[in-house]
Order: sequence, then C-alpha cells, then structure tokens
Amino acid sequence: MQLAFSITLGPDDHPGPLANQVAELGYNALHVHFAAGYDPALARRLASASAESGLPIVAVSGYANPLRPADAPMGMNFDQLADLIEWLPQLNTRRIICWSGSYAPGIFEAHPENQSLAARAQLREQIEDLLPLLDEAEAILLLAPHHRHVLHNPTAIAEFCAELNSPYLRILLDLPNLLPPAHWLKHSATLRQTVAQLAPYVGLLQCQDMCLRDGHADLCAPGQGLLNYPQLMRAVRAAELIVPFVVGQTELSQAAAVRRLILDHWRT
Repeated sequence: MQLAFSITLGPDDHPGPLANQVAELGYNALHVHFAAGYDPALARRLASASAESGLPIVAVSGYANPLRPADAPMGMNFDQLADLIEWLPQLNTRRIICWSGSYAPGIFEAHPENQSLAARAQLREQIEDLLPLLDEAEAILLLAPHHRHVLHNPTAIAEFCAELNSPYLRILLDLPNLLPPAHWLKHSATLRQTVAQLAPYVGLLQCQDMCLRDGHADLCAPGQGLLNYPQLMRAVRAAELIVPFVVGQTELSQAAAVRRLILDHWRT
C-alpha cells in the first residue's frame, strides 16, 4: 500500500524537516496542499525535501473552484491551478486535486444551481480547457466531490466521468465530504455499493473521518468518527481498487496511530 500523509505548506515554509518527520513515522509518500498559492522557490524546496526524505509526492492540491474560477477558497484560484499543472513534472508527481465546483461564495455552502445542467456544462468546459496542459505534463486532474457541489453523489460522478471519458480525469474518493451528514449514521448499508460504482473513476483515496460535534458536522482523523473503516477497506479490496491512500485531518502527534489503524484494517 502507498500510504501518504497530507501536509500543508505556505509560501515561506521549508518542508524538509516536516518531510523527514513523516518518513520517520512510517509513511511512504506525501500529499501536499498549497494553502496560500505557491511559487517556484517553494516548488524547488518541496522537490528537494521529497528527494531527501525518500517520500514521493502522490498529489498536490490547491482546491480551486471551477464554477467561481477567480476565487481562491482554499489557497488557489483556477488560473493558479493551471500554472501549477505545468510544475508537476518538476515535483515528479502527476496528480492535482480540485473541487468539482460550487456557485456559492462559500465553498461548503449550498446553492440551488449547483446540480443544474448549466453547472455541469461549466465544469466540463473548465476541465476541457485544462486538457492540453494535463496532456503536456502527463498529469491527472482529481475532482474532489462534495454533497453540495456539482458532483454531489455517486451517480452524478459516474455519469460525468463516463461522459467526459478522459484519461486525464479521475476523482478523489473522499466519503466524509461526499456523504451528506444526514446519511452518516447509516452509511454502512450502501458503502460497498458506493465504492464499487466509483472504483473505475478513482485516482486517490482520502482517509479522514466524519464527526458530529455538539450536533454539528465536522471532519476528523481516521478512527475518531463514524466512518466504518473495516467495511471501507473490504469494499476497496472487493472492487480491486489499487490507488494511493492519503491520510488527512491528522496531526503529526496522531500520525503513527492512524497509520497503524489503517494498516490493521487493510490486513483484516
């Protein structure tokens, strides 16, 4: 299993010591989120840290919003995302993560037009504009679905990916963001079916968890919430899904325990 740990970098960060810590904790790869954009100097420091720690970068993210391309909801707008694609070969990685998109000003807010034909068409147009860059970089765009976005459920995801039918497009399988909180307590009943339906389109599996804190939905480290990890691992094996796993929503102090939890569930 390629098990990556997710780190977040700002423009002035030096990732070398952090990458070394992650390697010492037993992880064998990195996912890197650029929280405030990126620049060539940061990219060079990251490439050096990856090489020196022995941890390949399985994916990078800026989480741009294709339906509001000028916005930078989590560190990067759509033009910056396109620029980052050109840097992927220097980082020796092929995967880059982007939201599937929302018309709402807040990336996690609902909007009545998010599941409209117009929203789907705009998402397709934005992706098609990136295809030459993805082809040149031999890269894959991973769309991160969300239950309030354009790609809001497994059927919408499968239909969209089949329609576009591009080797440069896959999805991030992130169940805590895909599943509506109202379904969290009963998700086990459909988990295997969900993974099987999405498996042909998955390029990366996000390992995080979903929690209810004082009645409010939140995300947390794997094993600290409601996600049925034993059943998820069985569903992934049954679907013969072979992709890197990325641990998110996890502090370094939790990283070793989370790694053991995921590996234990994977082996049982």
